Amino acid sequence: MNIGIDIRALGNKNWTGIGKYVFHSILNILKTDNQNQYYLFSTGLNKDLYEAVDFNQRNVQRIHIPISNKLLNLKLITGFRSNIFDKFFEEIDLFWMPNINFFSPTKKCPTILTVHDLSFLHSREFYSLKRRYWHKLVGVEKLTSAASHIITVSENTKRDLMRFFSLPEDKISIIYPGIDYRPMNKELATSLVSKLALPEKFFIYVGTLEPRKNIISIIKAFDKYHREYPDVHLLIVGSRGWIYNNVLKYIKERSFVHYLDYVASPLKDALYFLSQGLIWPSFYEGFGFPPLEAIAHKKPVIISYKTSLPEIGKQQALYVDPYNISDIYQSLKFLTEDKKLKEQLAKSADSFALPQWSEQTQKILAIFNQYKK
Repeated sequence: MNIGIDIRALGNKNWTGIGKYVFHSILNILKTDNQNQYYLFSTGLNKDLYEAVDFNQRNVQRIHIPISNKLLNLKLITGFRSNIFDKFFEEIDLFWMPNINFFSPTKKCPTILTVHDLSFLHSREFYSLKRRYWHKLVGVEKLTSAASHIITVSENTKRDLMRFFSLPEDKISIIYPGIDYRPMNKELATSLVSKLALPEKFFIYVGTLEPRKNIISIIKAFDKYHREYPDVHLLIVGSRGWIYNNVLKYIKERSFVHYLDYVASPLKDALYFLSQGLIWPSFYEGFGFPPLEAIAHKKPVIISYKTSLPEIGKQQALYVDPYNISDIYQSLKFLTEDKKLKEQLAKSADSFALPQWSEQTQKILAIFNQYKK
């Protein structure tokens, strides 16, 4: 079977959660499956970004359309599709979109669509006008309707799909992605961060700077916490997303808050390892890689009880109301003062069932194989 995969999410230098999902999903599928042929589909004027991603197995072919993404999106929005995808669809039997993006499905080729979250519908107030307009133009409802099958990364996203689009339950499969992390020890972690001049003790936030992530509430809770524990700082790690200027303003006004921008592994793993724990009281999440990455390094996590996070963190997390700054502060204090709790969480992390890429791969391939002719 010839299977096409949209890899446009890999056209950025700094991958967010979706970029990591796309890369590791494809990597593990290709490691497992040497029977099907894979056609990796990309667009844009910078082909080099895709070429730098190593998918060089024998059963892989690259199909790149050297057209500006803005121009391509405009053609799709206006219905002037021309023959952009015609040759591509002649080559393949099944197409997988591992994230929502501009596309024009055809009845000739079954399409599998992965939907990570519907925060842009559930929590519109956290998006800039530009981002809202982007999601509207993509036509998410039309994509989900046209898809032959939909993969979601959590029960929460499945419920949202059924709620917003009235999709039948049997059209949706929940498949948890795995996580990617590098095991650490103190010597290696200390060596990796040696040039950063970090404080000895710090809590960490990892993720994009955007309103949905609730970073300002973290900082406000830390204002009170730091007055009681002045030797503990806050480290914020992540790319700038949208509506982030206020977050940067809060950071610059506080000497005990440090911002590192985007950080990749293994440095990111070293930061987890050396931290006091992860603070992640997000308002909305379809999944959530950072809490699981912190748990993999046996670190305590403070997360929101909203949306998918209790589903992901289970009993291995301290849950807070993301709208209650005092609640976040109390959890920070609780973790600092209760040494037995920290030891207990570190011990229970050993037996915590982290989702595995190998399990995800088998489930995705099982869906692909349903469309064999």
